[in-house]
Amino acid sequence: MAVLNKKAFKLPRVEKEKFLLLLRLGLEYNREQAAFTISSYNNIEKLVDIISGILNEEVKFLQNCIICGGDFPCQDCKYYESCATKDFPFRCVCPRCLKEGNKTQKAGPKIVGQGTLDLFG
Repeated sequence: MAVLNKKAFKLPRVEKEKFLLLLRLGLEYNREQAAFTISSYNNIEKLVDIISGILNEEVKFLQNCIICGGDFPCQDCKYYESCATKDFPFRCVCPRCLKEGNKTQKAGPKIVGQGTLDLFG
């Protein structure tokens, strides 16, 4: 299994058609770093399938915490089994921020109840 960071990851060289498909599905390519980043999540399931095929292994992405900004793997979360977006490169709340609640929060959504986010209060 490959665990990738959505901010920058490398893939082996692929043929032109597959490279263009990756770009159409929402990846951007930085030539200076020779790395891909995810710019659109509209086709994320298909994108993950294609990347898995290129790497010949299952692909999972790190999550990015909306409170502290840290990256973390989904497997660390107690809600992993019931999560509908696990292992996709979305933003979430890391286990540390869930445990500490508002102690680490500077600005943004408040954590209320069992890991529920209050985006308006």
